[in-house]
Amino acid sequence: MMATDIKGLGVSTKSADALAAYERGLDLFLRWRTGSVEALDAAAQSDPRFALAYCTKAYIAWRMGRADLATAASRQATAVADDARHERERLHVQAVDALQRGDHPATYEVLGQIASRYPTDRIAVRIIGLNCITQGDYRGGIDIARRSLEANPDEPQYKTMLGFFLEQSGYNDEGLAVSLRSLAQDPTSLYTYHAVGHAYQARGDYRNALETFERAASLERYPHLLWHLAEAQALLGHDRMTRDYWASTAPPLPLYERIELLWRLEMLRGTPADAATWRDLAKQGERILGEYADWQTTWMHHWLGVAFAKAGDWGRAEQQVERLRKMPAGRPSGHWSTLGVALLEGELAFVRGDLDAAVRLMAPGVDDLHTMGGGSREQKDIFRDVFMELHRRLDHVENVIELAQERLLANPHHVQSLAALAWAYERSGNAVLRRQACRQLVRRAEEVGLCAEAPELVAARRVLELAA
Repeated sequence: MMATDIKGLGVSTKSADALAAYERGLDLFLRWRTGSVEALDAAAQSDPRFALAYCTKAYIAWRMGRADLATAASRQATAVADDARHERERLHVQAVDALQRGDHPATYEVLGQIASRYPTDRIAVRIIGLNCITQGDYRGGIDIARRSLEANPDEPQYKTMLGFFLEQSGYNDEGLAVSLRSLAQDPTSLYTYHAVGHAYQARGDYRNALETFERAASLERYPHLLWHLAEAQALLGHDRMTRDYWASTAPPLPLYERIELLWRLEMLRGTPADAATWRDLAKQGERILGEYADWQTTWMHHWLGVAFAKAGDWGRAEQQVERLRKMPAGRPSGHWSTLGVALLEGELAFVRGDLDAAVRLMAPGVDDLHTMGGGSREQKDIFRDVFMELHRRLDHVENVIELAQERLLANPHHVQSLAALAWAYERSGNAVLRRQACRQLVRRAEEVGLCAEAPELVAARRVLELAA
């Protein structure tokens, strides 16, 4: 009798223990819980010829940026390929065979075939969904999630995928509603907490965003969720709390997320890190590039370039620019070979102090930021924030007003934009609009929990006191 997984798909193992460990490992990965690799190792120990267990471990290690683990698992899968008796499993072996050769586009091509033919194949659907984020193909992510939900309407993973991609496509209300339904069905999935928190943050509901991410972190301190907490606290002016998350060692935040946080604090909060910290981050980046350069995403390469520039290593910073430029043009690279390169070049110009060049270089990428891949909308918001700050430093009053008003349409609690409006109206001599902006800032600050000592809040209160 053919063995099947919990979705009814055939698997080539006769070991009940191997199958149970495989299901446990896959479930942990899908829900962003630790222990997935160990569970898959247990599956392979129970049945050393269980190819699908090795394939799944390879995908997970790939997403972790661990080329050593991914390559080893891929080799183990291909070594037992003859024991994969089902077409789906054989396709997975093809995918990881391409993976160990470093042919990532071929891996995605095969995984796409699997997800299309077997929409309840959970690992294929998840990895292809992640690639949609990398490419900025949010419409494609919606289509994949809907197709899988049609085949399996009760699967929380597919609901969460749909909710996340709807929110990323600008349908925040619909996305949040779908993700909340998924969370009610599986209240211990960190993956789903992440989607819900994203939707709250996108609309400027920072109190609910923080509560959501904190509830998730109380279940398990998943690194990316800790970054979200740090980012939200940075947006709210709680610099010390941001640095506490930044310095987390249990677990440590990924290097590129630590770089992004320091860049935000320095450029937008006026709290620079010392030169030794930037040099240390750059050295960590050197080690990563020396071992796993081709396994890092565009997003990771971008922030490594910023770290090299801040450390004064301009040779390596320019190498990161060239690395992005050599990537495929258009959607395969998420437009990072063009628009993303310009964003990085703009930030490097910012570090050099050439603000005019920085604005000119970043403008095309900021204008089309929603089409780019690499990260989520909320992760890419930092480029909008930096771009507005550049215009402010250049005294471009009208540009600041336009950018701030556009931002506030989507997020009425974006305090940086309210502060920018107050600055712009002061520069243009419009006392009435300046007071209105300050009044809105004070009101919104109370609603979202902005740090009471945040400079923009202190300044706004002073304006209102003098006008009283």
